[in-house]
Amino acid sequence: MKLSRLLFIFHPMIIKKLTKHDAEDYSQIRLEALYNNPDSFGTMYHEEAIQTIDQFRDRIPVDNNNFILGCFEDKELIGIVAFHQESRIKVRHKAYIRSMYVQQEYRGKGIGKLLLNELIERAKGINEIEILLLDVVTTNLSAKQLYLSFGFQIYGIEEMAYKFNNQYFDMQSMYLQIK
Repeated sequence: MKLSRLLFIFHPMIIKKLTKHDAEDYSQIRLEALYNNPDSFGTMYHEEAIQTIDQFRDRIPVDNNNFILGCFEDKELIGIVAFHQESRIKVRHKAYIRSMYVQQEYRGKGIGKLLLNELIERAKGINEIEILLLDVVTTNLSAKQLYLSFGFQIYGIEEMAYKFNNQYFDMQSMYLQIK
């Protein structure tokens, strides 16, 4: 049996909704995501690195229709994904998946799958939600493969969506109908 498999047995992964008490852990993993994968997010590391813990705390939603899920191994936050439901009446049937990130050393171990599955199950429990939407940089092949494996479909491409170090990145928009 592989060592990583043994670690999983002895250190179970727990997925939970982040609370205001998780602000320090959230700020660390969010900044790590922006630093390690600058081409995958619309925000730059230096834009958020100047924010205070209180500002990160204020970004953690407290209602059921907007939340950030975290995957913890023991007490360490190793992955996140955010969920945002539209508030306007005509578009309340849609929700967005944003800011998904799994720490480098945990990639390929099913953490993203656990986070995405939990988010989809929670979304199904919200009466109005019918469609989940997300955007992914076209060069992020592992993320695209994960989303496709859950049945997400591509409905559009925004060319030159991000510009970083004089290089452009295209963005694919994807959707999953859950009801």
